[in-house]
Amino acid sequence: MANPSLTDIDPSNEMREPMDVAELDCGQSTLQLLDEVQFLVRDILTQWQHPIDSIERRNNHRVPFNKSIALFDIDEQSEQPTGEAYLVTGRDISSHGVGFSHDGPLPHTKVAVGFELPNGCSQFVLVRLTWCRFTRRGTYDSGGMFLRPIPSPGNVKLDWNEIPRW
Repeated sequence: MANPSLTDIDPSNEMREPMDVAELDCGQSTLQLLDEVQFLVRDILTQWQHPIDSIERRNNHRVPFNKSIALFDIDEQSEQPTGEAYLVTGRDISSHGVGFSHDGPLPHTKVAVGFELPNGCSQFVLVRLTWCRFTRRGTYDSGGMFLRPIPSPGNVKLDWNEIPRW
């Protein structure tokens, strides 16, 4: 079965108003939120247009995403987050993936990325890293494809102010 795309939205949901994520309970499952995330991302991406003369390798529109992202290593067997989180800086996001900047090389091909929601909760997605490059600034830019939502590591709320920046 193919991975669901954030653009594969049920047409019956097309005209509904987005819910206020600040009112969500942190215990709400990632799968319950997936439909809402799909709706919100699709709405953002439909407003984004590339100029006609731009040549783009990717099939999906990317939008700038200059926010902190929590990055966890993944246990290769269980595909669950392990170890401590590190903050990286988002660069762009699309319906199929995310790009970010970080200070050191990444040793794994899969990572968990966590996004902080306005209500203080965090949602995590398993990402397969598809590229990485060393920049002139002395940092790394990496990007990957969303594979599936995953549970929060240890099912606890992260204190985003306590996570070390990498």
